[in-house]
Amino acid sequence: MLTHFQHLLLLTLLGLPLTTPLWRLTAVPCTHDGHLHYHRIAAMRYAWENGLYFTRWLPDLAFGYGYPFFVYREPAPLYAGLIPHLLGLPLPAASNLFYALCILACGWFMFLWVRDILGQPAAYVAAFAYMSASYVLVDSLIRGNAPEALALPLFPLLLWAGRRWLLGGNKRPFLITTFSLALLSLSHNISLLIFTPTLLVYLLAIGWLYRLNWRPFCTRIALLFGLGLGMTIFYSGGALLELNAVTLEQSTTTRNNDFRFNFASWGEILAPVTPEDPTLVNPPLPFRLGWVPLGLAVVGVVLFALKMIRDWRLEIGDQPSISNL
Repeated sequence: MLTHFQHLLLLTLLGLPLTTPLWRLTAVPCTHDGHLHYHRIAAMRYAWENGLYFTRWLPDLAFGYGYPFFVYREPAPLYAGLIPHLLGLPLPAASNLFYALCILACGWFMFLWVRDILGQPAAYVAAFAYMSASYVLVDSLIRGNAPEALALPLFPLLLWAGRRWLLGGNKRPFLITTFSLALLSLSHNISLLIFTPTLLVYLLAIGWLYRLNWRPFCTRIALLFGLGLGMTIFYSGGALLELNAVTLEQSTTTRNNDFRFNFASWGEILAPVTPEDPTLVNPPLPFRLGWVPLGLAVVGVVLFALKMIRDWRLEIGDQPSISNL
């Protein structure tokens, strides 16, 4: 029997080939937004060395007049790259380490969640499927989306720890859930808005499925969301109170952000992978599922259907017939 650490080590070895573009100490992949986060970490180091440990103001921006850049920018992914850089790691290596750990953490935390529900074999399949999912890899290796890259592994972590907190009421899963929810708030605000109600619905389903006593159940739900979101009210509260000071309507009226122009067609999803064109300065970002994941999904559905048919036939065969009676 493998220990808990050995399971995670095996998952790490399985996921390392996915991170090979990040195995560099002096260079970072050419991504859409990665260079922006790279320069922000450099600016944060300059502020740190001048005694501004949680800065919202960058004095060198706007032609030296300064700019309050970090007022509503997610600080967690930037500090996750800044801390190893302050400890002596070169900035390119610190940036690459951040994205690599985000990919691997998707597998670690998905393993923990699925193992509690479906067992160890299914947990390995789900863990590798999640950390090798196209969206996870695109976020880190093509888009360079540091905030969302950090948010993606927090989803299964919250589902795992939240379920354990409701069913057991122990201190450890409670602390993991509340601090993970706070970290999600400081990582990617869009993911927070989408996933928080999803987590609530999931936990309500857990309470209904296990017929939990409603009083401790409601108390645990209130503590989880109250403390998890309350710890970051200094960040999210200001954004909510100052909605009238921003042009929020442009987030839905411009073509780039209008959801009606952002649906992928079946032709795009099922298209084969084509070679990259290095001459394009800003290449398009097609969302392709890929034939290998699609083929594996078809195999999984077929095997599941065959298993259901076999179980149904065995069940029918075990029932006594009229002649036996």
